[in-house]
Amino acid sequence: MDPKDEIKAKLDIVAVIGEYLELKPAGMHGFRALCPFHAEKSASFHVSSDRQIFHCFGCGEGGDIFTFVQKMEGMDFPEVLMHLGQKAGVEIKRFSTTEGNTKQRLMGIHELATSFYKKVLSSSSGSHVAREYLANRGITSELIDRFEIGFAPDDWSMLSDALLKRGFSEAELVQAGLSIKKKSGIGVLDRFRARIMIPLRDQHGNTVGFTGRQLPGADSNMGKYVNSPETLIYHKGRLVYGLDLAKRAIKDHKCLIIMEGNLDVVASNKIGVQHVVASSGTALTQEQLELIKRYTDTVVFCFDRDAAGLTAAKKGVTIARSLSFDVRAISLPTDVKDPDDLVQKNPEVWKKLSNESIPFMQYLFDRTLFSRDISNVDHKRLISQELLPAISEISDVVEREHWLAKLASLLNIDLAILRTAIHPKLEKSVIKTNTNSVHPIKLGKKDQVLLVLIGSILNDELNRDYVRKQLELTVIDHEQIANLYKFLEETYTSDIETAKTKSFFAKARNLLQSDPSKETLLSLLDQSSLIAEQQFENLSPASCLTQLNTLFETLHATDRQSKRSILAQKLRQAEDAGDVEAVNKLLSELN
Repeated sequence: MDPKDEIKAKLDIVAVIGEYLELKPAGMHGFRALCPFHAEKSASFHVSSDRQIFHCFGCGEGGDIFTFVQKMEGMDFPEVLMHLGQKAGVEIKRFSTTEGNTKQRLMGIHELATSFYKKVLSSSSGSHVAREYLANRGITSELIDRFEIGFAPDDWSMLSDALLKRGFSEAELVQAGLSIKKKSGIGVLDRFRARIMIPLRDQHGNTVGFTGRQLPGADSNMGKYVNSPETLIYHKGRLVYGLDLAKRAIKDHKCLIIMEGNLDVVASNKIGVQHVVASSGTALTQEQLELIKRYTDTVVFCFDRDAAGLTAAKKGVTIARSLSFDVRAISLPTDVKDPDDLVQKNPEVWKKLSNESIPFMQYLFDRTLFSRDISNVDHKRLISQELLPAISEISDVVEREHWLAKLASLLNIDLAILRTAIHPKLEKSVIKTNTNSVHPIKLGKKDQVLLVLIGSILNDELNRDYVRKQLELTVIDHEQIANLYKFLEETYTSDIETAKTKSFFAKARNLLQSDPSKETLLSLLDQSSLIAEQQFENLSPASCLTQLNTLFETLHATDRQSKRSILAQKLRQAEDAGDVEAVNKLLSELN
């Protein structure tokens, strides 16, 4: 069996999509959810367990299990094939492209490096200081295993030598960011030495880089933290630390807590608060938040209490709002510097706070007003300078007015004056979608009836021939629907044996999917199949036939009405032109 077909046979599209979205039953074989590819408030995203396809009636996105994961994860097809193959237990041959092979080689290097660092931490006599440091921070062996924490030995080339023996080249080790060329140009040295090694893993759990944490007492000039350089597989602004382990908890809590440091995430996991990730000490990027958007619409910021932490949080909030996130925050006690510090001092308080987030604007009000005197005019000015820009970013007019009124009341200033001081961005933010997306096709009443009938040809082998005989190409005005019907007729007559079975849908879909120029027809095919599935669900064979006849009556009545409207328009034009012969001819046709 072809690996793609084997994966489809082993993985249910409902289960896979259910890992990303909250699906709700819609009929016997259907599920619906809010579409992840465009902003919406009413669920127009449908998944069929029977057809093993999805389609959004709002934005037009649709396809099979591979299409969905490609769009959600931003993967190319070979990558998604490898990813789903691993999930399904189907062996897939390595990429045939040069870049694909290079990526796999770099992934392999990082996988071996992770194992190497873990082994050094657990067994080397030179790592006892690292083990003591982790133990003193309460990082247990279970946490070390969960996050695959290791130790880079205080040696010039131990890792490089080990990887070279495994068949990797010096150039590959440098390209992976784990080795650096000697000044002489001959040979390589380890980039990380005498550091606690924290693997940086993508959302699938693949190690793509490392953060090396200096041991206490080491030379401060060497930097407390050293990160892998950007490589073909590691992009700092795209990776969200801890997301691979947080996905299940995010789904349970319906939100995600974003912190600054990787060790904040480790500490939080120690006490069971697992819906946490870190920005790895940098300001959040749009790419990171777009990745997070695949898993939740609510983000909770919990950055360090210092000024840099607040600045980083405010930048992240600006981007998060532009992506239509519900933005909240956790306010740490004044006697702790970060979540890690709080977990060490009072873990129960962190457990409690992790479930008690507040709107980010409330958090910003509290931080800004802290130690300020609102009766002092200079303090008033500073407060307004900090809060007004943040309020102006709020696109929802009700929420914006709420915080503006609150600020006016606190400062004892007329609300109208504050309104004139801000220039809110009223444009509604829209999530970026693939520029190659299939846009929904505008359909009239007649076209919608046609799609149901064509869907019944795809889905219902009992009435397939009946519908084909009744449905004439001449009544189809819509060019793309006509093209789809012609394609189905050609597919039917080319293999009548398959056309008589339930496999007809799969064959037609595979043929369209194999031809990139037929993307619009593929979208229409999925749409018609899902509409028909909903229309005829739970109906007996006799009731199905009755419904089909009703649809044909509607189709012919609509067709007659459409033709009369066209004739009436032509008649008016002939009358205006004074063309008596044309008028008489059109009147006879109308009658």
